[in-house]
Amino acid sequence: MSGGRGYRIAVLHQGCVPVYRRAFFERLSERSQNTYVIFHGRPPSNTDLQAAEPPFSFENRKVDNREFRLGKSILVYQPAVRAVTNGDFDAVVLGHEFKFLSGLLILVLFKLRRRPVVWWGFGYRKAYGSWQKSGLGRLKDRLARWGSDRLARLGDGYLAYTGKGREHLLAIGFRDEEIQVVRNTIDVDEQIRLADAVADLPERGLRAEFGLQPESHVLLYVGRLVPRKRVDWLIRFARAHPRADGKPVEVLVIGDGQERAALERLADGAPNIHFLGAIDPADIRIAKAMKLAAAVVVPGYLGLAINHAFAHARPVITEKHDFHSPEIEFMTEGHDGLMFPGGEEGFQKGLLEFLADEEAQARLCANAARTRETLKVDAMVEAYDGFLTRLLDGREARR
Repeated sequence: MSGGRGYRIAVLHQGCVPVYRRAFFERLSERSQNTYVIFHGRPPSNTDLQAAEPPFSFENRKVDNREFRLGKSILVYQPAVRAVTNGDFDAVVLGHEFKFLSGLLILVLFKLRRRPVVWWGFGYRKAYGSWQKSGLGRLKDRLARWGSDRLARLGDGYLAYTGKGREHLLAIGFRDEEIQVVRNTIDVDEQIRLADAVADLPERGLRAEFGLQPESHVLLYVGRLVPRKRVDWLIRFARAHPRADGKPVEVLVIGDGQERAALERLADGAPNIHFLGAIDPADIRIAKAMKLAAAVVVPGYLGLAINHAFAHARPVITEKHDFHSPEIEFMTEGHDGLMFPGGEEGFQKGLLEFLADEEAQARLCANAARTRETLKVDAMVEAYDGFLTRLLDGREARR
């Protein structure tokens, strides 16, 4: 894929290799003439990331991440500074986050040595404090956005998850040729293969496997069980509405995390709420659950669950607010997903209307199947590798 000579590029991003990122790095290693060395350790403890387990087929260096607390914040030091700065790398790709102290040190040392530093991230700072409607939170968000923009401008390029990130980077002074949108995604092809593998399985047997009633509406949650996902809204909906449009309503919850015990207490043994625990994305049980589901429902913060649902031709339903992850741009409201305003009450009303409209369900599923074709990992690999190659080729030509 790469032109010219192959380059050596160090990558320090997210502190680990997330499960969903493994396929991207594998494909990047297979297809590029460049050599990418991925530095990784344990996931930061203040994230909901699940790390992929080695061995890996791509070149990588495992490091012992060290954490330090600063008030309620976590700072992470990856002991990779010497290996990266003295490792004959032509460039480094860093996650655009202040919490990775080693990344800040590498930034300074690479700039002193006139080697390029490329950021990889949203392209802008998410305003989580404002979402929580805290006055202090809003002030912290303004300061964090200011600092994030200043940090971004120290880079030589930016790999942005989505088009919104690109627009913000242009607004703060980046040139168009310094930005590449990579459309952050998962291994959609793998998920399509799993969906195809269960497509002809009898629904009756699948329902029995999950302990579901024969004709129930099924709503599926997939993801980490953490507060900002607001899974409690879905649990309360299932308890308040055991039937909708003349049929039973059942909820499957796939995932684990700090909120699981509280959510199970909230469910209080309701027979229409089924906690399945964490399941690997490559496990065919997720494909079976997707086949039965009318939609994937994530009431709160929504990210790559969009890609996961679309890969199985299932729409996504969430709350309407401005604080979703950048992947929300992949969803078109009313076309392949739904966003309900009005807080929890509005969310419950919207879900009831969705379950009563079989025509809308079929249309949303069909559109989700079409959207998934735009989210395949090969396109992300090509954009990512092509940009870095052009950037480094250009610097070579100017020497």
